[in-house]
Amino acid sequence: MGSRAEFVCDVAGCFLTVRIRGEIDHHTASTVRNGIDAALFDKRPRRLIMDLSGVTFMDSSGLGLIMGRYTVMKELGGDVVVYNPSREIQSILTLAGLERVVRVERVDSDKAAESTPPRRKGTRTRRAATRVRTRVTES
Repeated sequence: MGSRAEFVCDVAGCFLTVRIRGEIDHHTASTVRNGIDAALFDKRPRRLIMDLSGVTFMDSSGLGLIMGRYTVMKELGGDVVVYNPSREIQSILTLAGLERVVRVERVDSDKAAESTPPRRKGTRTRRAATRVRTRVTES
């Protein structure tokens, strides 16, 4: 049985929203990580929003994915918010203590883009919207 994950990166203003669907495990996490990191270093957003509403399975590789993006965003002067984890994924995040470091929220997907990220004085706040879709399949 193979693992499968899909993710879409949407850039709007100073937000990078990543919507992940499927399984985040050792087979898929590195590809998802590389795709997110490429968008982070290219667009330099102030906030990374990781929408996990479509994640059906996550192991420690998924926790590492989130914590690693937290470290990158901290270095870039931004923050990370995790949106809409399922009850099972929420339990994993809570047990791992991730909520002490990264904000975890339940939000309506239409309102997700309305959040206000932190601003640095003198930084650009408008950027062209960009969308990248990637599908990961491992056997």
